[in-house]
Amino acid sequence: MTFRRYILPLIVTFTFLACGERRPLQPGEKILVRIGDRATISVNEFIRRAEYTVRPAYCRLESYIHKKIILNSLIAEKILALEAGDDNPLLRDKEFLGFLRGHREQAMRQWMFHQEATARVELDSVELKRAYKLAGREYEIAYLTLPDSAALSAAQQLLSSGTGFETLYSHFYGDTAAPRREVSWSGGETLNIHAALFSEPLEAGRILPPVRTAEGDFLLIKILGWSDTVVLTGPQRRQRWDDVSEKLTQIKANALWKERVAEIMRGKRLNFNERTFYRLAEIFAGVYFKSEQEQHDELIETFWGEKADRDGRRALMDLDGRELMNEPFFTVGGRVWTVEDFRRLLISHPLVYRDRKMSYQDYPRQFRLAVADLMRDYYVTREAYEKGYDRVNVVERNEAMWRDTFLALHQKHLYLESIGEQRNFARHYMDIVEQSLNPYIDELQKKYYKEIELDFEAFEQIPLTRIDLFVKQDNVPFPYVVPLFPVITTDHLIEYLRKME
Repeated sequence: MTFRRYILPLIVTFTFLACGERRPLQPGEKILVRIGDRATISVNEFIRRAEYTVRPAYCRLESYIHKKIILNSLIAEKILALEAGDDNPLLRDKEFLGFLRGHREQAMRQWMFHQEATARVELDSVELKRAYKLAGREYEIAYLTLPDSAALSAAQQLLSSGTGFETLYSHFYGDTAAPRREVSWSGGETLNIHAALFSEPLEAGRILPPVRTAEGDFLLIKILGWSDTVVLTGPQRRQRWDDVSEKLTQIKANALWKERVAEIMRGKRLNFNERTFYRLAEIFAGVYFKSEQEQHDELIETFWGEKADRDGRRALMDLDGRELMNEPFFTVGGRVWTVEDFRRLLISHPLVYRDRKMSYQDYPRQFRLAVADLMRDYYVTREAYEKGYDRVNVVERNEAMWRDTFLALHQKHLYLESIGEQRNFARHYMDIVEQSLNPYIDELQKKYYKEIELDFEAFEQIPLTRIDLFVKQDNVPFPYVVPLFPVITTDHLIEYLRKME
């Protein structure tokens, strides 16, 4: 079974490096593999590449042999990237460079969030204890979604005049019952909804103040009832305490970040050219609502690394040669952005929709919100560059990881073409790896063995699991935390590795 997790991948231990020039705060890193002065693999990178994506069957277990295959695969990816060279045509491709820039800038924003929000959170012990008492609660709720402030005002007036919640729902949505659901502390609700439900004890019958959703709607919630799960053992209590601490940190960090972004965006009003807006919305909607078969084909292609088409890229292709490229699309911060300006920005920042389950009629509104979020990230990224966050080591390593993955894929395909290998890789990958790639990687290991060093002690201490995961992040332009696992070699021998000095 494949699971999806939403994580902050850059939570690490801090150290400060004093250099000739002032550098931003740098997180500590433990280097696992060093290939001369040209490439490294950190312990954290090894763990994420092994655990945050599905490994092939030949190295999926937690055995020591499979652990060595994983190590050889990641080293092979790095030396394939070195073989591809700095003059590789990929490194002159504008879309690929935009892709790398997008990953760099996303990591910069995440690091900025960590530094300027998460790291500044201070939890109060009284608040922690109060939240701990509520962490076992599960509420049964009924809820009503209202599209705008006018509908909210009308709903509040009806409530204040004595209208019941079910009658209120019927008033807006016809003769139907308000939807119900159960919500627990550990559930996947957004943080603002979680804060509304779990900041204080709530009794049955209470209607909460309106909560603003990510899509810009308003949510009215009525408490129908609740139950409580009590933890008894020491480990259970410690786990609940840790969960409460983590959730409160997220809530407070998001509040701090909201203030920080508001400061950055102060005075920057986004105004659309309505004619251009609706023409583009029609084009992008046609891409977004493509057939299920096309989505399935793209998923297969992406999984095997043969092609990675994206909604934004296809929309960009549709825009090529159109007369509206020089038309003004929107104005923000005193600058007029043309459609061409917007198109360039999309190469490094695909649109992120707040509601992926939208209807065709709702698409223009979601498109407007996605463009607004794009411009928010644009200004946050400018601030991150000014702070020097592009020079933080984990940001640089994240970009290098994605660069080397695609350079290695390119080099692998070139080699297979050079030896006349024409079989479909997805269908025959085991035969191709064992018959063609294993000998090639053996040759490269011999070529680079004098340069490749391993911290054997650190390697021995790395634990593995056999759980298949596709780890994803929510509401970011590049959701996958790590690239797909490199299907390059089944070799488990590591005698070619030198001990790191």
